[in-house]
Amino acid sequence: MAHNGLCRWRLEKGGAGQMKRIDGGEQERVVASWRAIPRLSLSHARTSLEEAPRLRAALGGGPRILIKRDDYLGAGFGGNKVRKLEYLLAEAQQDGVEVVITCGGEKSNHARVTAALCARLGMRCRLVLNPPAVGYGGWTPASLLADRLYGAEIDRVPDREARDHRMTELADLERSEGRVVRVIPLGASVPLGAIGLVGAAAELDSQLAAEGIEVDALFHCSSSGGTQAGLVLGVALYPRIARQLIGVSPDGSAAEIEATVQRILEGASGLLGIACTEEPWEVIVEDRYRGAGYGIPSPEGQAALELLARTEGLLLDPVYTAKAMAALLAWIREGRFRDDQTVLFWHTGGQLALFYGPEGEREARVQP
Repeated sequence: MAHNGLCRWRLEKGGAGQMKRIDGGEQERVVASWRAIPRLSLSHARTSLEEAPRLRAALGGGPRILIKRDDYLGAGFGGNKVRKLEYLLAEAQQDGVEVVITCGGEKSNHARVTAALCARLGMRCRLVLNPPAVGYGGWTPASLLADRLYGAEIDRVPDREARDHRMTELADLERSEGRVVRVIPLGASVPLGAIGLVGAAAELDSQLAAEGIEVDALFHCSSSGGTQAGLVLGVALYPRIARQLIGVSPDGSAAEIEATVQRILEGASGLLGIACTEEPWEVIVEDRYRGAGYGIPSPEGQAALELLARTEGLLLDPVYTAKAMAALLAWIREGRFRDDQTVLFWHTGGQLALFYGPEGEREARVQP
């Protein structure tokens, strides 16, 4: 895997088949650096860790299955973006930011959570949104309805490629009128945002330690790269949470996402003051379950979504988590894990992608 040569890290091998970890001499210092980074407490963090015994039984046995419920994080219907934005908006608040600008699709979890948190903090929020890959005439995605309710100002662009240019235009306009602006890139997937998942790893480590559990493989969705970068660092600090970390792509190729994760790791490791070495991070991306592309439900993902709903009463979303769960189920069915092992699925939220409201409706109509 390629690196740009700016920085490497001092790590020690975790043993055969394990990910690398930060050596014991540095761990305490790195944790102290992480805890010193300003963070707003805007979530229901310490989300639950649940077992999925009926799913395991439906698969005919296999490894123990745990689910980390970050879909319960609160704020804009929760999800992993809350953890990232607690750091990015803390910095914005310190800098006196008045207007936050970010982007996504009309079903974007990141855009919705940003709008919710900006409302909570009293900041204006401007969202640059492109149409979804899948839509239904006469119906508006629930996330877009929520964006409006949170008071976000919405600028539509024709496609994903037009988003960055429009954000730059809006930022220049707001600054020309004397306002302090912060542009947050897609998915809040920047080094500072990734630090939020280091905190999530510490949280999971304490939960597992209380139950005497060590996880053999952790599956999560990986698209814009920030969640995976943070969890790679988290595993390095807290090896109990995963011997193997698998990011599942809902859209891009494994090579594309790995390169993005490595770039974010470069910056995030610098924020934590991790020492340099020639040993690279291990980044695993599974891209066989992305289907026809971003935002387009896949047959395997739909099957996973239905199976989880019917066995555990748990909803996934068709854009991200259903595809990630499809990969986990496939690995189990392929016999990659023993019955005495433990796998963990990190539920990053997004269920609002399942729902729509009537287009243009603002008020409920009560029949006389």
